Amino acid sequence: MESVAVKNRSESTGSWNLASLTAEKRAEIEAHKAACLGRWKAAQDLAATIYAQRRDKGNGWRMWAERELAAHPELEQEARAKLNRLMKGKGGDG
Repeated sequence: MESVAVKNRSESTGSWNLASLTAEKRAEIEAHKAACLGRWKAAQDLAATIYAQRRDKGNGWRMWAERELAAHPELEQEARAKLNRLMKGKGGDG
């Protein structure tokens, strides 16, 4: 009976012991984590690429940057946040 109570308590707090899940469920979670990490890295790269073009593009950089962000709607929000941090001189993610 105690293990059921512990399991329910874990589920209610959102805490999971991956070892207690099926192999399929663990694989699903790992695939989701990999996809999220891939999107995060792509957004970071997009922001860095846009920021690196700042001096080369001159006065047209801001409009160009907006077009680049809009061309990647799946990354736009996170890339814009990273770009804003870079513009403020706080590019570190911490």
